[in-house]
Amino acid sequence: MKVLRITALAALIALLIACGKQQSSQTSANGNQQAVDPKIERGKAVYDETGCATCHAIGGIGGTIGPSLDKIGSKYDAEKLKGILLNPKTLNPNTVMPPFEGSEEDLEALVAYLLSLK
Repeated sequence: MKVLRITALAALIALLIACGKQQSSQTSANGNQQAVDPKIERGKAVYDETGCATCHAIGGIGGTIGPSLDKIGSKYDAEKLKGILLNPKTLNPNTVMPPFEGSEEDLEALVAYLLSLK
């Protein structure tokens, strides 16, 4: 019984580790694998690390306090997204969203990720 518990725990840990890793490729509509831009991958990591999903949903996953970010890359350009992230009150004076406080590199990566959501 103890071996079964250890095996189950090891399987759970492996699953949690696998879920936390960023996918390095994605399948296109025709089934081919294509590389994902490392900057977009970093942007997704920044999104996850800074807790954006607490308030924002993508693909139905995440919070509902803020607007869904589905297709945000079709709505705004890079400069507008940077402006919103650095000073969210420019878009909505009543927002509770905090300004982005990460590095310039992380800001650029986050913007690249958001632009990829089309």
